[in-house]
Amino acid sequence: MEYSEAINDSAAERALAIALEMHGAGAMDLHEIAVRAVASAYCVCVTDGEDAAEHGLSEIHAGLIDDVEQHLAAHAAEEEQR
Repeated sequence: MEYSEAINDSAAERALAIALEMHGAGAMDLHEIAVRAVASAYCVCVTDGEDAAEHGLSEIHAGLIDDVEQHLAAHAAEEEQR
């Protein structure tokens, strides 16, 4: 897969679906769920490859985690209001 193709709506939807499933199991905090969901849904060229190139958590990787965590937090807040 080309790097430019690795960040797409399908991967984002997959990451959120994984996060929602993990959240339903209730075993981890939202950030840890987001980290694991991104690792599962995105190509390693986006996560591990970028991290290696930047010698730490890359901006791209961190942004993907933040995005999933924000969506998950919004979902959790909606669930609490019900």
